[in-house]
Amino acid sequence: MKAKLFLKVGVLFALLTIFFCGCSETPDIVVIEDSAQKKSTNLPADKSEYKIYLITMDLADDFWKSIDSGCRKAVAEFGGIDYKWIGPDVNEDLPQRRCIEQAVDEGADAILLAASSPAGVNESLQKAAKAGVKIIYVDNAAEFDCVAFLATDNELAGMIAGETMKTALVESRIFSGKIGLMVNKDNVTSTALRVKGFRKVFEGTDFYLDKTFFMEDDPQRIKTFVSEHPDYVAFFGSNERTALALGEQMRDSGSKQLVVGFDTSDAVLALLYDGVIYATLQQKPQVMGYDGIKIALEALKGTYSGKSGLIDTGVKVLYKNSI
Repeated sequence: MKAKLFLKVGVLFALLTIFFCGCSETPDIVVIEDSAQKKSTNLPADKSEYKIYLITMDLADDFWKSIDSGCRKAVAEFGGIDYKWIGPDVNEDLPQRRCIEQAVDEGADAILLAASSPAGVNESLQKAAKAGVKIIYVDNAAEFDCVAFLATDNELAGMIAGETMKTALVESRIFSGKIGLMVNKDNVTSTALRVKGFRKVFEGTDFYLDKTFFMEDDPQRIKTFVSEHPDYVAFFGSNERTALALGEQMRDSGSKQLVVGFDTSDAVLALLYDGVIYATLQQKPQVMGYDGIKIALEALKGTYSGKSGLIDTGVKVLYKNSI
């Protein structure tokens, strides 16, 4: 009887030891971060299909549609890609964070992102990176590390816009006066850099560049501002929406104030063709999309050897006679 009792106690002790100390395989089952790391380091180079998402600031601008067009061209050419374009209804951090998290939950291998702000989506990007997702920025970057950043050199583009404006002023024999600078929102790095470059060109001149005016997704704010400032000689619209709002105000009011814009939606080009806008700067969003998909695919296969910093996709000035 004693021998049987000792045997039962020994078995019970062994079972309790296993229960409280854990077996060697249990941690691999419950530690989610380890499995996420395995996804990023052991992803097979010959995977038959990768999930790649494009996430933009919103879904409205023609500029984003052009990036999507470039992405789709690359997807059709390279094959083996399950591609999806998603984005929030409004350009704000919270809904874009939800888009990033949706992509991760749906098994994204890579995300092409036009970040809504430098820091506002970093927490979601950190979660994506822990899940092994490759991050490539297009047009506007966040502060979080990335594989690559495809965009216009926006400060240089702003300087080109400034020089273009100078030419327009000379042609109109205007040698002094106030110039308005229009931006959609104050948390977008790309337009802030364009304004910075534009201001540099006019340093030491007889022109006064007013403080930056923010549209805040409401074109009427710009139209009202312009109508209340007939003394301004010119305006710079630093993106598609601001350029469009300026052009529409000039057309509807019959004002002859000079406008240099940015981006090339059909509506902006129509205003350019009609002579309402003096010039607009054309970026290369299709190149951003195409090359973004190409780099994402190379990164997933472990063959990308390019730089992680800014890759300048270039810019071109369009005039009425060049469209």
